[in-house]
Amino acid sequence: MAVNLELIDIQSLSTVLEAVNNMSDISFAVYDNSGLLIIPSKQEDRLSSQIKSSSLGRKEFDKFIQSGVERALIRKEFSVIKGFTNQNQLFIPVSVNGSRLVFVSNPFYYMQQDFEEFVINKGQLMGLNADQAALWGKMLKFKDPAEIERLALSLKPLFETLLWCSYEKNLNSRRYQWARTLIDVLYSVQLPAHKEEVYNLIVDAILFLFNVNTVSIFTKDQSSFVAHMTSGRMRDDMSCAKLDENNNMVARCFEGFSPVSTNDMIEISRMKLPESVNSIHLFPLSFNNIQYGLMAVYNSVISREETYSILEFCKLASLVLNNLSLQNAYDKCIDDMSLLRTAVTRLIPHIHNLDTLHDTIVDTATDLMKAEKGSLLMPENGALFVKAIKGINKWLTKDIKVRIGEGIAGKVFQDGKPLLSKNIGALEIPYLTPKNHYKTDSFVSVPLQFASETMGVLNIADKISGEAFTERDLHLLKYFASYASISLKVFSYYNLAEEMKELSITDHLTGLFNRRYLQERFTEELHRSERYDLAFSIAMFDIDDFKLFNDSEGHIAGDSVLKDISKITRDCLRTNDVMARFGGEEFAIIMPQTTREEAFMVAERIRIKIREAFLYKWKKFPKNSLTISMGISSFPQDGKTAEDLIKNADQALYEAKAFGKNKTVIYSSTR
Repeated sequence: MAVNLELIDIQSLSTVLEAVNNMSDISFAVYDNSGLLIIPSKQEDRLSSQIKSSSLGRKEFDKFIQSGVERALIRKEFSVIKGFTNQNQLFIPVSVNGSRLVFVSNPFYYMQQDFEEFVINKGQLMGLNADQAALWGKMLKFKDPAEIERLALSLKPLFETLLWCSYEKNLNSRRYQWARTLIDVLYSVQLPAHKEEVYNLIVDAILFLFNVNTVSIFTKDQSSFVAHMTSGRMRDDMSCAKLDENNNMVARCFEGFSPVSTNDMIEISRMKLPESVNSIHLFPLSFNNIQYGLMAVYNSVISREETYSILEFCKLASLVLNNLSLQNAYDKCIDDMSLLRTAVTRLIPHIHNLDTLHDTIVDTATDLMKAEKGSLLMPENGALFVKAIKGINKWLTKDIKVRIGEGIAGKVFQDGKPLLSKNIGALEIPYLTPKNHYKTDSFVSVPLQFASETMGVLNIADKISGEAFTERDLHLLKYFASYASISLKVFSYYNLAEEMKELSITDHLTGLFNRRYLQERFTEELHRSERYDLAFSIAMFDIDDFKLFNDSEGHIAGDSVLKDISKITRDCLRTNDVMARFGGEEFAIIMPQTTREEAFMVAERIRIKIREAFLYKWKKFPKNSLTISMGISSFPQDGKTAEDLIKNADQALYEAKAFGKNKTVIYSSTR
């Protein structure tokens, strides 16, 4: 693959090569995979210059470089190759996104003997007489093979990294320029505008930015796409081109909203394109499954990056075309859209409460449609259930369920398509029985959808005015349903996020924070106390003889004790204190802005309350009460890191155990 020099930062590469030369006294030139010189050596070897001054020397040198580059590219690793002068040159191949470069060092000798053999065998042919040879022999510097190998091993990853960074930088810069220019092109469209203006902008932008051969815009005409506009070298040939909508390439282009291409002459022939076409790239122009047309690029090589940029441009162009198509509808519905925005704002405050959100969706939809009745049905266990209703007593619909595919709501949910009817009796829907409590035969039912998921069905009936619902009503309700779907999805994400957050920081048995969260808060409190020179304390406690209790009373009773002790302890703490289950029957409490003496008083209050709460006879546990032992350490006197403070509080806890349990001990470094 040829190297795209526009994506290589030659200046930066030259600067690095100069630095390598200064550090290693070896200069490099850069060649592409065809042996073409891209960057010459900054410091050419004087002996080589002398030799290359003769036509024979130049010819032999070029031949050697060409051969060395080919060998290096085949081998893919660095090579030290001896040339026709018995000099060695280092060849380092580097690949950049499929393109390949070879870094070639200046010639050098390993030993005097190599130079002398060259002089004897070929010196005169290269214009070196005996006196010159003797002089050059004194001037030459010889390289250590081990040093050359170490240098090559270091330089190859350096060159690869540099070229990749350069390539990515310039490629991203080019992508940015493409994107910016293409966006500016479409941004220049002033609404209201004509599609012809947009087509012209698309064609001109692709021709100018990507230097392609020919571009066509195809638009739909019954069962075919016809070339509506063409520009480029083959403009006359393509002016009458047609593409069948059932053509495989056309179908694939729209199905995945992705570009398709071919240079298969048989396939191109099947498309009935002119003989001058030897390749074609197709890009879709569609929005929300509405096909506005196709863009075709002929007889051009387009890189992956260019294809991606053109596709993104087509997406934006499709959006512009969609806006043009809907311009008249938007003008007619501007008042309704204002109502819609007002309606949507009513949903936002309720996205954290599902029942209220359901009610608000129905209330807002009926107000928007100026209707008396409305209902929201959501799927549950393979059927649809009424989650909110207006205009009918909700207790009458409490146990009603609709099978998916049956009735109006079931069909709308199953098909994922809205249904507007001005006469319910004329509908042929399974298990549909018109209800007498409706005032009119007109209704509208729309699915609530998010991406490809159908989330529920919104039904509206009985306009207050007694009129039938219109297409305009349907479109407005569909838009509202989209926002309602987003609100429901936001609630599910919010609810899931809250559950995941709760699970990630809490202990499932006691509801206390877990050890990981405690450590995070510990770090925050340390930083805050260090910054503002504040004291804080940590208390560690566990339940005395808890293993014996579990063995005696059972683990169910043990779990109950853990939960009870957690609740008692929390009730004794301040709002900003943090309590966590540290592990097993061990607990930890962070008490911000609390000295060791204050922490001791809190700890004692907790210890006494727990002891008093469990003063009764157990079935098998031999002691009259459950008690705890507690250790306290304080910042900064007992430690300035989380590890030290926890370790010292733990040590105080063990001392409390050693002193007979049911005690609170403050850590002391003197004990």
